[in-house]
Amino acid sequence: MSGGLAGGTSGGSAPTAGGNNTAGSANGGNDSSAGAGGAGTAGSATGGNGTAGSGTAGGATTGGSGVGGTRLPGANGYNCTPPSGTLPVLTAKSIVSTGLSQPILVTHTPNGSPDRLFVVERSGKIRIVDKGALVTKPFLDITSKVVAGTMNGDERGFLGLAFHPNYAQNGLFYVNYSDRADANDTGDTIIEEYKVSSSSPDEADPASARLVLKVEQPTNSNAAFRNHKGGSINFGPDGFLYIGLGDGGGSGDTDTTHGTGNGQSLSALLGKILRIDPVKGPSAAYTSPPGNLKDKMSGAAPEIWDYGLRNPFRTNFDGCTGDLYIGDVGQDKYEELDIEKVGEGNKNYGWNEMEGKHCYQPMTSCDQTGITLPLVEYDHTTGKSISGGAVYRGSAIPALRGTYFYADYTSNAIWSLVYDRDKGTVSAPVSLKQDINNVTSIVAIQTGADGEIYFVSLTGGLFRIEAAP
Repeated sequence: MSGGLAGGTSGGSAPTAGGNNTAGSANGGNDSSAGAGGAGTAGSATGGNGTAGSGTAGGATTGGSGVGGTRLPGANGYNCTPPSGTLPVLTAKSIVSTGLSQPILVTHTPNGSPDRLFVVERSGKIRIVDKGALVTKPFLDITSKVVAGTMNGDERGFLGLAFHPNYAQNGLFYVNYSDRADANDTGDTIIEEYKVSSSSPDEADPASARLVLKVEQPTNSNAAFRNHKGGSINFGPDGFLYIGLGDGGGSGDTDTTHGTGNGQSLSALLGKILRIDPVKGPSAAYTSPPGNLKDKMSGAAPEIWDYGLRNPFRTNFDGCTGDLYIGDVGQDKYEELDIEKVGEGNKNYGWNEMEGKHCYQPMTSCDQTGITLPLVEYDHTTGKSISGGAVYRGSAIPALRGTYFYADYTSNAIWSLVYDRDKGTVSAPVSLKQDINNVTSIVAIQTGADGEIYFVSLTGGLFRIEAAP
């Protein structure tokens, strides 16, 4: 995030629009229902089931009921019907306000109970919230492995969590954290696999840890190189793991390890969204599936899906369409939101040639050939660090279905908009700060297993969007 996880300015006006895995033992417990199916081959952007995987039903199912696209595996509890009714005044209800230490993410198991949430604490713990109550014992505690930054420009820590689509059968989940053991103290990015305990669905087995991927971060004693770590990991509609990585830190993408900045280097994994099958193969810790950038551009690292990103702090798939929403933190002037329709990808989002819709290097007459511009940007009079969000797919507020929520960490601004998949455009963002003014320092906006929206405040805990009484 730009300027670290520091507090900042007050908000301004609203921005302008602009392979299938073999299932293991059934250790999923009661967190998710059986029959999630295998990963399956992704369907097309216009829907379709994809090819059945090794599970019972195949991972990709149609969005259904007119929304188009491809339903996300594990999102059976989402309501994919079109919006209806009148939009009420919204409020954010506090779910957990005490007992959490720097919460940074909330998520759920595939097809899990809507009353059961998993909250990541930045220091290295996963906590369970069951029926609104915080379970005392952590689901997983890896604080001894994690280097967690301070509040001032150091963005390292336990940053991401994703449950495998076949969690009910194989009990596997994946984490993203900054490595305490890094000899250069930059906090190399670690993607690691764990398994739920065979004795309790409330506990993970710490001995099951398996390194999937390590990405070295730039070596520099300057604290500026302890930011821009990205952090989001999500399973997509194709059943593969998508990993959002920032450019490694500093100003202007100045790491020249690969001869240029990381964002535009096709040999660097930083400044990218990666796409892998994280389950161990016969001879590799993970595999890179067909369809990645390497199939279009020779020389591209096999893991790369998209490139040209500065710090994609929070990416999420729409559970009903499979479209990917990317909140990318800007440099000095602009924050941006990119939306990628399901089945697309292999895009160049511009950094560090572009910042938002504007030339960055050079500042004028930059070559925009092949660059995908953001659908939304806002300048730093409005906010300085976008927190990408999620699309509402719940049943409690029918008029909200299909609405995307996002925020700015420094200004505490909150907005909503709707993406028109047919036209490839978005509605004018609506400011919600006047109604939802009790949530600050927003670091994640996520859905529960029922498609309801939750906000995570680094300093205030967990909140849920509801209709005001």
